[in-house]
Amino acid sequence: MYQLGIDISKTKFDACLLLDSKTSHRAFGNSYDGFRELIAWLAEHNAKVVHACMEGTGRLWEPLADFLHTEKFVVSVVNPARIKGFAQSDMRRSKTDKIDAKIIARFCRTQAPSVWVPPPPEIRAVRDMQRYVEELTEHRTQEKNRLQSGVLDERVHRAIKQHIEYLDNEIEALDTEILELIHRYPKLGRDYDLLTSIIGVGQTAAVTFLGELSAASNFARSRELEVFCGITPRLFESGSSVRGRPRMSKVGNSRMRKALYMPALCALRSNPVLREFAARLKAAGKPGKVVVGAVMRKLLRLMFAVVKTGRHFGVDFKSSRPLTIPAVPMNATAIG
Repeated sequence: MYQLGIDISKTKFDACLLLDSKTSHRAFGNSYDGFRELIAWLAEHNAKVVHACMEGTGRLWEPLADFLHTEKFVVSVVNPARIKGFAQSDMRRSKTDKIDAKIIARFCRTQAPSVWVPPPPEIRAVRDMQRYVEELTEHRTQEKNRLQSGVLDERVHRAIKQHIEYLDNEIEALDTEILELIHRYPKLGRDYDLLTSIIGVGQTAAVTFLGELSAASNFARSRELEVFCGITPRLFESGSSVRGRPRMSKVGNSRMRKALYMPALCALRSNPVLREFAARLKAAGKPGKVVVGAVMRKLLRLMFAVVKTGRHFGVDFKSSRPLTIPAVPMNATAIG
């Protein structure tokens, strides 16, 4: 199997093909015509079995990844932080698109990253709609802050209020559409009902879980899901004298971390299981941020558990340790 490293930008992508004893590089337009030219170029090199690897940066990678998957290529979509770390370990000082493509190809050959499979259309629709709701919500917050900053001109004041009203209506309409879409699919509807049975988990957290973590059922342990979301502690220790305070790693899905924060604060007050858990941590002298981070992890474990077991949450639903549940056949959509 040959390895193909791809570095994608808005208008083009650079491809580096690792052959048996040499490498080949070429740039293509980031369009359907460019994708077809890539296939023809690979055929010129008689590269019939290819493992393509690219960074999961923004949304630029999705059209090409979908295309290559449809063409029966093995595709991996990797967290950019992993590629950066790999390049640093190789003492790379220069950075160009051509060099980046070669680094990604070498990463693919030496690290054998997991295979990416596109999410089903309904999951992608839920994800995209929820992401747009997040963007509209951020715009609304900006407008409210602008209104509170002391805008004096009456016309500007009126325009801002009208824009906020428009955003309110759009967000409400999209939230309704998302729920209607979810409940058109039995499994999605079931999982949503299971997730929202957890005290503290509302529509935003449940929908984000369904859209961003569509491969959750493929994780064998909740710990793997915690790592994917970047909510595990990161230690900083060296020798006997260096002891940094543990911090949340934040290397993972930032949208899921954001969606867990407010539910964790709510669960601290209203969820008896998590309230008791937080009280034990506070009694042990843990700082407030550490407690909130631990509750976020605990909440994610509960979300993982109800979806995997098909059981609604109850006060007797304990999840003090990372759960281990037999994995289903691999269908990963995660960027790892």
